Order: sequence, then C-alpha cells, then structure tokens
Amino acid sequence: MANYLVTNGHLLDSTGSPRQQGVSLFVKDDRIANIGPDQEVRDAAGAAGPHEVIDAAGMTVMPGIIDCHVHPSYGDVLSVEAMDLYAGVEFRTLRAALACRKVMRAGVTSICAPGGTWNINVGLRDAINCGMIEGPRISAGGRYITTYNAIGSPWPTWMEHPKSSFSVLCNTRDEMITEVRREVKDGVDVIKVAGDGDVLTHGGGWQGSLSPDDLRAISETTHRLDKRCTIHARSGRVAAEAAAAGFDWVIHASFMTDDDLDVIVKHGTPINPTLSLMANTIDWGPDLGVPPHIIDHYKQELEAASIGLTKAHKAGIMMMAGTDSGQGSVPYGEWHAREMEHLMTYLGMTSMEAIQAGTCNAAFALGMQDKVGTLEEGKYADILIVNGDPLADITVLQDKSRLNVIMKGGEIIDTATPLPERSEYAWEKPMLYWEDPRMPTQEFVRDHAASKPAWMTGNLEAAE
Repeated sequence: MANYLVTNGHLLDSTGSPRQQGVSLFVKDDRIANIGPDQEVRDAAGAAGPHEVIDAAGMTVMPGIIDCHVHPSYGDVLSVEAMDLYAGVEFRTLRAALACRKVMRAGVTSICAPGGTWNINVGLRDAINCGMIEGPRISAGGRYITTYNAIGSPWPTWMEHPKSSFSVLCNTRDEMITEVRREVKDGVDVIKVAGDGDVLTHGGGWQGSLSPDDLRAISETTHRLDKRCTIHARSGRVAAEAAAAGFDWVIHASFMTDDDLDVIVKHGTPINPTLSLMANTIDWGPDLGVPPHIIDHYKQELEAASIGLTKAHKAGIMMMAGTDSGQGSVPYGEWHAREMEHLMTYLGMTSMEAIQAGTCNAAFALGMQDKVGTLEEGKYADILIVNGDPLADITVLQDKSRLNVIMKGGEIIDTATPLPERSEYAWEKPMLYWEDPRMPTQEFVRDHAASKPAWMTGNLEAAE
C-alpha cells in the first residue's frame, strides 16, 4: 500500500470548519496520519519514508460520501416481483457485487444497507472487508421484519410468503424477537423493521400494525445483542412510536404532526428522509412510464415531508443522507450525491449542513462516526478530491468527471477502467407476455389499431 501526500488543495474536513487553504494531508497505510500547514505535513511525510504526492491545486479535498440507505441486493428493480421472486441468490449476489463497484465510483466510500434479500448484505460486507471484491464499507442489514400490514408484505394471504423476499413475515411478538436473534446470529449489523406501508403496497398499513410494545421488544432485543435498529416509517405516528421505543434512527418520517415531532425531538432520534426516491420519480417518472397515481402521491408526500422535516431540522434533529438506491428512480452509482441537493432544496439546509448529512451524520448509521465521515488525524483515509467547490455549488458532487481522486482506506479506486456493460436476462424481470394493459377489444381495434378486419372498414371485397 502506497502512502500519499495530498497538497495544494482546499481542505473541507466536514467538521463544520470553513474550507481551508494552505493545509496538506498525509495518508500512511489506511489512515490519515497528519493534517496541517503545508510545510509541516511535508516534513512529516518525508520523515515517514517513500510516498506519492497528489497535487490537488484548485480542488477540494473532502471526506468520501456516505449513503446511509442503499440496497445492493435489489438490482435496480422496477417491480415488487423482480425484487422478491426473480434471480436466485447466487446470481443476485454477483449482481450486487457489481452494484457495489458502481456505488464506489460515484464517490461513495461507505454505505448502510438497511435490509435486503437473503443475507447478501452480510456476504458483501465480509467479502469487501477481506479484500475479495471492491466496494464501499458496509453496515449490513438482513431481511426486514414485517407484519401483513406493511411494505414487507405485498403478497396476498392465500400464497406463502416467499423465502426469497426482502422481508420476513412476523405477525406475533415472539416471532419478531426470534427473527432478531436469528439475524444477529447470521451476522447483521442492523435490524430493519417495516413499520408501515406506502403508495406501492396494500393491506391497510399506512399507520402500521405494530404496537409500542412490539417495537420495544424489537429494540430491547436488538440492543441486548449489541446491534442497532431502524424502521421504515412514512407515518409520523410510527416514527414517533419507534423513537419512543428506542430505535436508533427512523427512515422517511414524511407525515409528521407537531406532536409526532415533539416525541422525536424529546428522544433526539436521527432521521434519514430519503428524498431522492420521491423527487427523482417526480422529475423523471413521467418520461419512463411511472403510473400517474404514484407520481401524484409522491408530490403530496414530498410536500408534507418538506414541512415536517424542515421543522425537525430546525429543532436540531440530525439528518442523514440516504437515497434508497437499488430502486428504479435511484439506480446504483448515479444520484447518491443528489440527496444532499434535495436536503437543501426541500429542508432549507445550507451546503455545509447538507455535506455533513452525507458524510459525518450518515456515519452514525454505520456506527463509525469515530472512524469515517470527517477528515481528521487517525481516521480512515476515505477521501474525495473534487474539481470544484461543493460549498458554492453542491451539484459538482454529482458530476463523476469532477471526482479526480476517490480513495478508500488509503487506496485509490480505479475509475478509468470501464465497468462491465452487462445484458439483462428475461428471467430477472416479471414474465409479462402482454406489456400494454389495454386489450384488443372491438372498440380499441376500431379506434386505434393499424390493422382492422375488412368488415370493420367497410372493405367487403377484401373480406371475400
């Protein structure tokens, strides 16, 4: 492993300090060994022995991005069927490894993967940590704990819940506790609960069916086993009850009343808003065939989230940037940094606050705030060297051509060699044999079809 002296750049350490000039940084092995005035750090680097010099003149030197909401095992899905049923665990795992490489090349050096299919997140984490595959640091979640009345249960009750699903069906408290214990034994870092529903699911789950006692049982069991727990909670009631039950952070919290917010503020529970899933769908869904009712709902939810989450931010609740990547509007490696822009647009954050949401705040979801998220001596050398000033224009972080250097743990990531351009198998997607929902009724054929029966056109000679 080479050692690196990074000099002549503008240091943005993400501690809240302004961008600094005349500061150099020395990376020894996988850590930041020295930060300080140029000459002082040059002397320290020289005393440490051979090293490479990275001239960051005119560029910003900042921490690697942390996305606290990525699902590598999903596969950029466009349907529940593709997420839960198609592609076996072996193929899905290899596909997820490619997703990790895409994420890394967007400048994301750490992720929390709160939930996924099978136990793939744990396998990815371990393979990355031991050097088998390339990818970001991962805090790994297993399958969601769900009841019938939440996002994890999209299937009708007359069919068996698929074992390949991203969730485990647990309709009693004992089943929930047992599932927490099983997932911890299988190596997860994070337990995720499907607390309520969303626009894509049915079953009366907009307010969830978990009781406060259920939530406390999950939280207490998780923490007794020295792990962390989070929850999908679009409703404010579920978010507040999870905060009161001791959940470490909540995801979404889109529809909060002031009373819900008071509970969250009382417990100081961080929030991952996940605005990108909604905002990107609103922006580009009409071009890509997303049904209007989904787009309309996301507009309503984003408006509500903007109001409630802005209040939460002003009340001092820590916001963590996370995209829900792995689903249609947030493909791997494309829009991770856009979440920070959304936090500025919809929550009124400053650029510094948004950058902290995507670095040191998001490190909370990994339980690694003492190791990543800021540029400080002794922390891992997870570093971006960016051609531009994200404090002046945060969108420069979305332009991958501006990410001159991506470093994780003191190793520079190869971004020059093209990633594989893979094709898709038909069995990775729903097996539709008729993609247009319209049927060839006589009315449709008469009004729209290019080919019509002769009797319908009055051309009787052609019919004879």
